[in-house]
Amino acid sequence: MLQDDPDFTDLTHDNFLLMIGDNQPTGTPGEICLGDRNVAQAGSGKSSEDNAVQEHPWYGGIEFRTLAESIPALVFVSDANGSNIYCNVQFQRYTGMRPEEMLGDGWLNALHPDDRERAAETWLESWSEGSAYDTRYRFRSADGTFRWHLVRGLPVRDAQGDIVRWIGSCTDVEDLIAHISIKSQSESILEALGSASDLVVYAKDAEGRFIYSNAAGYSAIGRKPEEVTGKMARDLTAESAEAAVIQVHDEEVLAARKSMTFEENWTMPGAETKCFRSTKVPLPLPDGSVGIAALSVEITDAEALQSDHAEMQDHLRQRIDSLPNITWVADASGALTEVNQAWHDHSGLIASMGMDFKDLIAEESADEFFHHWSFCVEIGEMLDIIIKVRDAIGGAPVERRAIAIPMERLISGETRRVWYGNFS
Repeated sequence: MLQDDPDFTDLTHDNFLLMIGDNQPTGTPGEICLGDRNVAQAGSGKSSEDNAVQEHPWYGGIEFRTLAESIPALVFVSDANGSNIYCNVQFQRYTGMRPEEMLGDGWLNALHPDDRERAAETWLESWSEGSAYDTRYRFRSADGTFRWHLVRGLPVRDAQGDIVRWIGSCTDVEDLIAHISIKSQSESILEALGSASDLVVYAKDAEGRFIYSNAAGYSAIGRKPEEVTGKMARDLTAESAEAAVIQVHDEEVLAARKSMTFEENWTMPGAETKCFRSTKVPLPLPDGSVGIAALSVEITDAEALQSDHAEMQDHLRQRIDSLPNITWVADASGALTEVNQAWHDHSGLIASMGMDFKDLIAEESADEFFHHWSFCVEIGEMLDIIIKVRDAIGGAPVERRAIAIPMERLISGETRRVWYGNFS
């Protein structure tokens, strides 16, 4: 296959000797040079005049072939014109290409289509300048997948400094690039989170001392960086009970070795209390210990609104329960969801026993009520009929006007139909 190239024939025999390193007799540091003195050619059948280059006893052609075929890297050799004349067996096995398919510029077919033009241009630039070839591109493996490789090649010069060969290798760096990419993305994400004005990002060591906080963290607790770094929560919050809760939460995360979310209070030096929702994760540290990393958002206003809403709901509930009329709420299907105290008073049933229209509607009005009620629920029309309901207080059923109005209500982010009714 390669025997047609007389220069390459020298590469496969003991009479082709190379020196690699910085102690070359000619050339520049980092290049591969051929020596400048002759050695006896026992049994070679060639004189020094027959050889394309001079020889050096430090390194032999058979040793090069043995080395090239044994190392895991993909090794290639090109002639003085930059045309590929040799690839080691690892190269052939990796790409699944036959040796003759990789000769000349055939090796470009093993590259990712998006990398071929760039690879050819970079190779031409190095060849024309006689400079080292150092780049990255993706090789297709025998199974069809592409992986990034670091490709480096150096010119081989003779005693006169002329390039007679190029020798290089390709090293798989796919996993390294993936690791760098993930690390870079992680750092970008952390930087973005750290610079977000409304997010608090902080980290603690294994003992619970703060080792990092973004600007939002210092601002949230009204402290300067030098007042926080190296301190524990108990040194900074005005309430020791809050610090104890925070410490317990940290210990839970470290024990579970997983992410956990908590709501924690932090009282400021001026007695103002803020509430934070914090997601905490174990943080491996360089010394081998495990600390805490956290992302927090202040929810003080939300908590206040929720508290106000709960208080308002409780007040409304009390108002409804104080009404003498039987008041109730049903869902879109017509099933009861809420009733007031008057309902329980008339039905004689306590709240824990559940609620059903059958518990309140007198037997003589049951058919009429359910007939009208099911019709109204189906078409979404208002219910307005006169029926009799039980009266556990007076004993005998009493006549009441049943009115129910359908309305749309936002529940858990969804608009749903709800029925509001009463028996008056």
